[in-house]
Amino acid sequence: MKPELSSVAEAFAPLRHAASAAARNLGLGAEAQQISPEHWQRVLSAVEVRMGMRGVDLPEGWREDLATHMGRPEADAEPGS
Repeated sequence: MKPELSSVAEAFAPLRHAASAAARNLGLGAEAQQISPEHWQRVLSAVEVRMGMRGVDLPEGWREDLATHMGRPEADAEPGS
């Protein structure tokens, strides 16, 4: 049985962690808000792969939601993902 998540922020914690780890692994030393839009797309792709390997089905609009949770402009998220 999966534990209940107490908030939306808590629900996005694994995605935020994956995004931070991806940025580090890609050699991007900046905070999420400071990463260029091009590099942010690489981070998003890495998050998608990492979560897929863990068997996590990402909800529609996850890229935009993650960008918001990490303090990035929503325009950086690929539309329709």
